[in-house]
Amino acid sequence: MRNAVTPPANIYEASGHLRVATPIPGAQAPHTRVVVRPDRIQVEAECKYSQDEQHYLRRDWQVGAWHLYLTLPRRIDPGAAHATLRHGVLMVMAPISEGGQGEARPTVE
Repeated sequence: MRNAVTPPANIYEASGHLRVATPIPGAQAPHTRVVVRPDRIQVEAECKYSQDEQHYLRRDWQVGAWHLYLTLPRRIDPGAAHATLRHGVLMVMAPISEGGQGEARPTVE
């Protein structure tokens, strides 16, 4: 992804699940890819409209390509992971599991 930016992320534990929340302004679910492994999450998102033609008077945050490679503090079960994108915030959730294996690519809803 050209000129991709790494967004901030919050990681928290609730009800036996690890949750990762990250703002990705301008992203849409069909153009957002999530890869979940037991010890990390990878996010790639691409905005499909150009910001280059905007006449910004102030620009504090980007709308465009995003990438996040995040090592998780606890192991999870990738096969039970799911992802939602609402109001510009991506949430990836998966149950905590010491025996988690493999890789999953949940559809972003």
